[in-house]
Amino acid sequence: MRTARRLDWEKQADAAEAAFARNGFLLLVGDRQIEDLDTEIDLIADPVISFVKLVPLVGG
Repeated sequence: MRTARRLDWEKQADAAEAAFARNGFLLLVGDRQIEDLDTEIDLIADPVISFVKLVPLVGG
């Protein structure tokens, strides 16, 4: 087994925020799309959160 490596959560959070800003993925909460990271979400009322990574299609 490999030894576990420590992740820099601040670096990962910055990368995720940058990807969100350039439409690298969609954030779906319940039945709505979150378009602003300052949007408050109710984790009790909307328990389903989906991250959908967007990738370009080849040959288009």
